Amino acid sequence: MTATDAPRADRDPRVVVVTGATGATGRATCAALLARGERVVAVGRDAASLDSLRAELADAGPAALLDTRVCDLLDGEAVQSLAREVVEEHGHVDALFHLVGGWRGGKGFTESTDEDWRWLSGNLVDTLRHTTLALHDHLLASGRGRVAIVSAAGAQAPTAGNAAYASAKAAAETWLGALADSFGSEDAPPGSAAVVGVVKWIGTGRTATTPARIAEWLTGLLDGEASALNGARVEL
Repeated sequence: MTATDAPRADRDPRVVVVTGATGATGRATCAALLARGERVVAVGRDAASLDSLRAELADAGPAALLDTRVCDLLDGEAVQSLAREVVEEHGHVDALFHLVGGWRGGKGFTESTDEDWRWLSGNLVDTLRHTTLALHDHLLASGRGRVAIVSAAGAQAPTAGNAAYASAKAAAETWLGALADSFGSEDAPPGSAAVVGVVKWIGTGRTATTPARIAEWLTGLLDGEASALNGARVEL
């Protein structure tokens, strides 16, 4: 952690839930949040991977700011329990960065299988549904709630080979759009925003968006004005 990354002492840490925390983007995001002095709840399906994450982040920020939680986000009841436990432990939740991903495709249109669709819709849509339903009210109560997902350009430009993937990504964007509408309704307290970041793909190379770039964008959302961010679809 450099001097410029040092935690800010002029405010209370935000409580940020990062799902898909053990993936490349999740790891980069957890590190960036800890460097800012935020409190991170890193959620994954595998305890060993979360242990590895904790070891990797030992120098990213104070260890006390990292809380790792095992949860199967495909299980709606388990996610509701997770939300209750996090609020009981930390008092509030200020952001959800939902970074659960996955890809299947590349074959012809008629070779897309039911198993592909179940896997993609489960990982890309159902996990998002469960986490946003469980945390919605807590994010509004925060007064500064942020929710963000990373989508793909293919959601708006589907091809025969990625029909299931593009459809699942488009459904996730639609779900987040509905969340943004809820955050912006007249009876909702102001201050919360739901945002979609769009990449061509994540990795390296001229057209790829790196995990570090996504992490930078996500952490920046914490300081942005909700009225300008809510419902936005941002190219990264």
